[in-house]
Amino acid sequence: MNRAIPHELLTSIQKSGLHKPDHCAFVLDFSGVPATRSRTVFCSFLRYFEYGCAQNLTSRLLSDHAISLLMPLDQREIMSAFIDQLNFFLLSRRYGAMDVRVFDLNHEASEFAICCVEYMRATTRETAEDFLDFYQAPPKSAEQLGQLVEIERIVGQADMSMHIRMQPIWLLQSGLSPEWFGEEFWVSMAAMEEITGKDILRDDWMFARFTELLDNRVLSHITKEPYSGDAAQFLNLNPVAVVSANFRRMVKTLPARQLRKLTVEISHLMWRNNPKVRKGIQNSFDRYGIKLAFDQISIQKLPVVSPAEIDIANYLKLNVFDLGGEEIEAILRDCSEELIRKIVFCRCETMEQIQAGVNAGVKYFQGYGMAKFLNNPDAIESVLGRGAANNIAPMRFSRKRL
Repeated sequence: MNRAIPHELLTSIQKSGLHKPDHCAFVLDFSGVPATRSRTVFCSFLRYFEYGCAQNLTSRLLSDHAISLLMPLDQREIMSAFIDQLNFFLLSRRYGAMDVRVFDLNHEASEFAICCVEYMRATTRETAEDFLDFYQAPPKSAEQLGQLVEIERIVGQADMSMHIRMQPIWLLQSGLSPEWFGEEFWVSMAAMEEITGKDILRDDWMFARFTELLDNRVLSHITKEPYSGDAAQFLNLNPVAVVSANFRRMVKTLPARQLRKLTVEISHLMWRNNPKVRKGIQNSFDRYGIKLAFDQISIQKLPVVSPAEIDIANYLKLNVFDLGGEEIEAILRDCSEELIRKIVFCRCETMEQIQAGVNAGVKYFQGYGMAKFLNNPDAIESVLGRGAANNIAPMRFSRKRL
């Protein structure tokens, strides 16, 4: 390799603060820790160092498997001991080990610059940078990092077909028979402890990381599922999964007709809490023709959804679980036709809720109460009108289709 540093790269490195007198730099290469091929695990390691022992530390991504840590020289021994302890922990658990290089920037600034450039030339940092745009608290300890590595191994080997759940979404219109519109896919919450054998649901940090790992596996699974080409597919994902390498791989793998039927559901709160990545996700969806749905919106909170959010969303999934028909109709009474066309009623439990939605012009419905409704011709004709049940065969819901 030509070890000469292009002037533009050297200038960029100097401006970024990589050359600092009276400072030292550690370059950590995680290639020897297989679990860090997962962006979730890799970024968790980076956060662990950022919030670890050293003061006045500056971290930078060099590639999708390497980072640099800059700090004052007086922090060198502290960081060296910190890294040695973590490497000993990793080796003792047979997780692998980090490769470590240390530079004194008073004397080895050029060597450090060359090292950085070689990493930056060889690989891309884009996906990892996207991950780091999400707010992510650090792991509490090396033991928690170790638990994450174990879970990544287990999830990576799990048969996700055993844990994927699907729920139909129905198209209901007054005067017409019910139609199957599509299905939502997600990972069963109960499957989490089944897969890991660990009690992680009470730990907010581990629960969030585990969700990211599972959602990435869902993306892999969806490419192997048979697809008829008729039904809409709703993928319920953590937005971190949307900027993952698996998401990009899925987009390249799925046929165009399936992509046109694909909707990605993202929690409305998560969307609001991650402003740095919103535009990138939206541009990606527009480029591939993927639709966006905001999920986990209580119908009472519909007025707080901004006009800009309504404009970019293809669907708004409203939870109507604990409301009666009159309350639902009162909330939707002043909504525009354009907004009503985007609404999906979720967690429908009663005929009263379905009736209120149809009266307001809502077309899309899902929930545990739909099976009972669709297997009752009298209920169908009561809500949709005479004759609406004529073409309905008895509905059958499999173990995984809820």
